[in-house]
Amino acid sequence: MNPAHRLRPATGRAIAGASALLLALAALAGCAPSSASDYTGTWTSAHPAGTSLDLKDGGQLSGNDGCNSLTGTWSESKGSITFGALAATKMACADVDPWLSKAASARSDGDTLNVYDEAGTQIGVLDRK
Repeated sequence: MNPAHRLRPATGRAIAGASALLLALAALAGCAPSSASDYTGTWTSAHPAGTSLDLKDGGQLSGNDGCNSLTGTWSESKGSITFGALAATKMACADVDPWLSKAASARSDGDTLNVYDEAGTQIGVLDRK
């Protein structure tokens, strides 16, 4: 075997340099722009009082329709979001319209979230908190 083709073992300085490079790359990866949706966050309404929807990264949601607690999933596609089946508690609250529990989709207009039912009829509006 030709001595010029022999691999030399890594020196301590070479290992330290490679480690420093890997740490720098890992730090830069942490500075990369977030892929979070513009929809994530808390949206609220005063009609009825206490209405809120919290859209979390990863497609989970929780909220309250002014009477009942909600939980479920959501996904974003082509500038709007679609809600999966929403589970809600079944408390009876006088004079409260539980419109949020009927949500099927929504579209954002800046800091306003227009909410639609399965038929595509607008059923309510939420504002970014």
